[in-house]
Amino acid sequence: MTASSSAPPYYVLASHNTLQSSTSAQPSSVLAHVDIQYRHADDSPLSLLPSHPDEHVFVLYHDPDNLTAPTIKSTSSQFALSGIKVSLAPGATMGEDKNPNMYVLQVTSIDADSSQYAR
Repeated sequence: MTASSSAPPYYVLASHNTLQSSTSAQPSSVLAHVDIQYRHADDSPLSLLPSHPDEHVFVLYHDPDNLTAPTIKSTSSQFALSGIKVSLAPGATMGEDKNPNMYVLQVTSIDADSSQYAR
């Protein structure tokens, strides 16, 4: 992991793997953009619920007072988060108020439909 920033993540991508009963998951080289919605500690937890059946919500806990790797959780029964990679975003030129790191969520599903990602 590179040096952390106290600003919340600006670049967040998902890397998808599919678990099939006969084979193990192979790492994916395809990255997908995710929709990001910032929530604060005093926001209602109901805002984390999916708004439709095809929406999958992943929660990335970013604590500016604890600059270790963030924790991530899935609220979906179809997707699990197997890890997160944090590195400098290639070619990014950010001001002091932006986090220069790229966060890649390693997402695993139990079905072959990888077209739906998180918000």
